[in-house]
Amino acid sequence: MTQAPELSLVLWTNDIRGLARFLEAVAGLQVETIHPGYASLFAGAAHVTLHADEAAKGHPWFDALACEGVARGIGAELRFRVPAVEACYRTALRLGGLAIEAPCEVDGTRECQVMGPDGYVLTLWEATQPTA
Repeated sequence: MTQAPELSLVLWTNDIRGLARFLEAVAGLQVETIHPGYASLFAGAAHVTLHADEAAKGHPWFDALACEGVARGIGAELRFRVPAVEACYRTALRLGGLAIEAPCEVDGTRECQVMGPDGYVLTLWEATQPTA
């Protein structure tokens, strides 16, 4: 029996394939499976599940998520360590991501922020100083 990951996130989206491919190309997540209403991805040992709206019927968020233009990711920041911040930032912008903060130095890291599909904010970072 495989042990369940210590961290698992569920992200609601109206474009399973689009969000999965964005996370894969920009943040390096590994896509395990994609179906019309569901996707399973991994960020290292963390598990990320994408669910489509139709899976949310009866959920208290269903009506709020149906509003056009809603930023589903509002209030959340997803942080991913990446091998090269500048390259990932350019990929995010090429794929339609919105620049929030261009790559810059922050306390021994190089990082940037982009908003991806459905309003999810991604902070992409890499260490610029050796970690202890």
